[in-house]
Amino acid sequence: MSDFLQEHPQILAILHAEFFEGNDISDILLRMLFAMVAGFGFSYPFNPPKHILWGIMFISGLGYFIRSMFLQIPVFSLAGASFCASFCMGIVAFLIAKRAKVPTETIVFPSLLPLFPGSYGYKSILSLLAFAKNADAPNQLEYLLAFFNNLTIMLFVSVLLVAGALITFIIFYEQSFMMTRGVKSKK
Repeated sequence: MSDFLQEHPQILAILHAEFFEGNDISDILLRMLFAMVAGFGFSYPFNPPKHILWGIMFISGLGYFIRSMFLQIPVFSLAGASFCASFCMGIVAFLIAKRAKVPTETIVFPSLLPLFPGSYGYKSILSLLAFAKNADAPNQLEYLLAFFNNLTIMLFVSVLLVAGALITFIIFYEQSFMMTRGVKSKK
């Protein structure tokens, strides 16, 4: 495989390129479409009620759109924009869950998964492998710093994504017990 990549450097350049770099509305809408497909893909294996799959896809796309819009504002970082997006996703998921008479967790957690910063986890592992491979002390320090930087961003954004959604559970705690009222259980 490495021989193939050495013979075809353009493929290696594609693999390391930042996809979807643009910040105009058409790029954001395209990424929102991919987030919707990812939300569907993450939720479908867990066999949710079929009538809420569209809601999960809607919330996934909405969350990605909200985060992208907050990232356009210079005040917000990836972590802050992710927190605000997950909070909004939790509120919309609560409304959809109440109407569909399903638990909110069934909707909101698969919808959050497309927003998790997997690229930072990938970059941290690559930095750690480069640190272990490189024997030169100054370069090792750069790779180690890149590892901790990417790992910290990944963990911080992940925690804030979950915290934003959980705040809606705290706010609507009493109502969450009434979500499935009137639904007949399957025996």
